Order: sequence, then C-alpha cells, then structure tokens
Amino acid sequence: MTDAAAVTGAGPALRGIRVIEIGTFISAPFAASILADFGADVIKIELPGSGDPMRTLSVRRDGDDGSWWWSSLARNKRSVALDVRTPEGRDILGRLLATADLLIENFRPGTLDRWGITKPWLDERRPGLIIVRISGYGQDGPWRDVPGFDRNAQAFSGLVYVTGEKGTPPQQAGLPVCDYASGLWAAFGAVTALLGKHLNKDEGGNEVDLALYESMLPFLKDLPLQYRHQGRVAERTGNTPDYVAPGGAYQTGSGEWIFISGTGDRVFKRLMLTIGRADLAEAPEFQDNLDRVARRSVLDEAISAWLGDRTTAEALDGLQRADVPAIKIQTMADLMNHEQVQARRNFLDVMDEDYGEVCVIAPVPRLARMPASVRFPGQRLGAATDDVLGGELGLSPEYLADLRSRAIIG
Repeated sequence: MTDAAAVTGAGPALRGIRVIEIGTFISAPFAASILADFGADVIKIELPGSGDPMRTLSVRRDGDDGSWWWSSLARNKRSVALDVRTPEGRDILGRLLATADLLIENFRPGTLDRWGITKPWLDERRPGLIIVRISGYGQDGPWRDVPGFDRNAQAFSGLVYVTGEKGTPPQQAGLPVCDYASGLWAAFGAVTALLGKHLNKDEGGNEVDLALYESMLPFLKDLPLQYRHQGRVAERTGNTPDYVAPGGAYQTGSGEWIFISGTGDRVFKRLMLTIGRADLAEAPEFQDNLDRVARRSVLDEAISAWLGDRTTAEALDGLQRADVPAIKIQTMADLMNHEQVQARRNFLDVMDEDYGEVCVIAPVPRLARMPASVRFPGQRLGAATDDVLGGELGLSPEYLADLRSRAIIG
C-alpha cells in the first residue's frame, strides 16, 4: 500500500492503489468496479476487436451496439485493448504489472498458465503482487476444471433448491446474485490482503481464491447446520419462511402485493391489533413463535381478509402507524421514483462523451470521509490504450502502430 493511500483525508480511500483487471462478464469486473469507485486506478485489459462480452449483454443503448449495463459495470476503469495471449502482449502486461498492487482475473483455472502468465512469471515481474482469482469451483479440488457461471453456482450452492413455492420446481434468483456476491467477497479479500500487507509490513504477495458457489454459503443461514446435526434437508417455502410467523407476501384490495414481517412477540401483537384480531393476539396457542409457525394458515387468513378490504395505501398507512414492518413489493419504476431512493441519490446520471448522461448505480457503502465516486462511465474499447502504453509505459508511437497493425493492441 502506498503512502498516499494511507493518508487520512488525502483523497479517495484507495488512491494510489493500481489494479490490473483481466476479467470478463460480471464477477471480476464488479470486484474491480468496487475498488475503482473508492479511488483505485483500474486498468481493464480487453481483447482487441471484441472486448469484454459484457459490452453487448442485456438491453442495448438506443442506436448503438453497446449496453447500459456496461456503462455502469465498467465505470471508473481505463480500457486498454491488449492481447495478452501473444508474446508481445504478455510482455506489455508484465510491464504494467510491475506498477500494480493487484491483479484480478476470473478465467477457468489454468487459463492464464496456458498463456504463459504463470505464478513464477508473475512473481518475477511483480514481487509482492496480490492476485485475486474467481472461478466456478475454485483453484483446487476435483471440480477445479469444471466450467461454471452464475446460474450453475446458484444451483450448486443449494440456493436454487430452497427458492420458490412449495410443490413447484426450484427457482433461480431473478438476478445474478452469485456473480455480484463473488465480486463483493473478492473486493473484500483484496482490501483485506492489502491492509494485512500494510499492517504487517510484509513485502510478500498473496492470492485470493474464490469459487462462485462459495459466495452464497455464508447466506445459507443455519441450513447446513440443520443437515449436519439433525439430517434435515430444507425445502422450499416461497414467501413464507418456515422459521417465523406471521410474515410473507400478501395481496391488497388494489391487487398489489406487500410484504409484512410479523417477527417477534411484540410485533405480532401489534399486527393482530391493527387488523382487529385482538383474540389472536391474546390466544395462548399464538404466544410462542414456533406455535405460530405451526398455525400459520390461521394468521395468514386473518391478515389476507383485512388486506383484501383495503387499498395498498390504506393498508400500509395503518400498518406503518402501528410500527409493523410492511412495505410494498416495488417495481423498478416504484424503486427509482421513491422519495427515499431519490433523497439518498442511489442512482446517478454521469456524462458519457458519446451518449450524454447515462444512469449508473451509486457506489455503496457511504464513507463520511474519503468517499467513493463515479468519475466516468464505461469507456469505449481501448480508449486508454495509447495513454497507458505510450504515456505511462513509454512505448514509442512507431511500436504502438506496429502492434496495432498486428491486432495485438486496439
């Protein structure tokens, strides 16, 4: 860690940290995005001509072959189009790594080795380098070489099996949660390795090894413990968790859905009083949470009957005035237009040199000092190639032109 990054209040928290990202799609790029938001200089290496496939994934921008997703995921990164599979490209990568603190990649284990980017090669060019590796199943074990993407990781981790309504097929999450969670864990691992190196005055390198499926394991609650100690395999319960009652998704008279959490004895009683069922609030058979779970249907019927006679606004007003946690299940339009989201500026409009203002998701979490920021959205492929390779590495214009003519850079 450089001195500049350690100076309190000197600027963004990770200023002075340089990251080389050789990643595609989501997990590694998201990890690098987090670091870039907090001030790290991230150089994103992309294949000349095509670049990261994320550039064209999902909904395209109007009149363009790029995607809005790319604008947000690649923000704050400098794009260098460089084919590291070639000897010349690999040599340039080595020179870049000599100036870097972190290398982040998410290829299948062994891919970089096949390109000659081996651990000894890396150690020779940048002693003390921290390498962050994300893969489907990790860098070792019998499944090391099995390919894996987000949905595979969701299924493997047990998440899909417990997601969905009882008696229906298992359901994947509606968003790439393993990819994004892996990016979070990878960024945390990178910062932990950097901090450990700084605090221990250690000149050695480190390697962060993360499997996509592992990103979900800490979220499994006590399900693994239930199986280990009781042989119990958790099943799907949909919107009604099997460990607490009442609670779940309920439909209002407006036809919309709200989510109510009746967790805890006091909240349960407030909820029952709000819906006019003091009898249930005081009944002996509903005084304990496990008893309420066993008699969930009685409570759900009472809640649904009360909600069915009220609009969403009326129901939420009554519940929230009684201090019962309840919220409308929001569409994206509801979310982005909500007064709380707008007050906290959770979505930002950032100027793109080609497309004008583009919306990006604001960095989280907030820091009172040395905060994160979005300085620019995802760049055009190779936009920073000449600046980085010529201006910073000192490669001559003639050499760059030769490399470009052979599609080694772009």
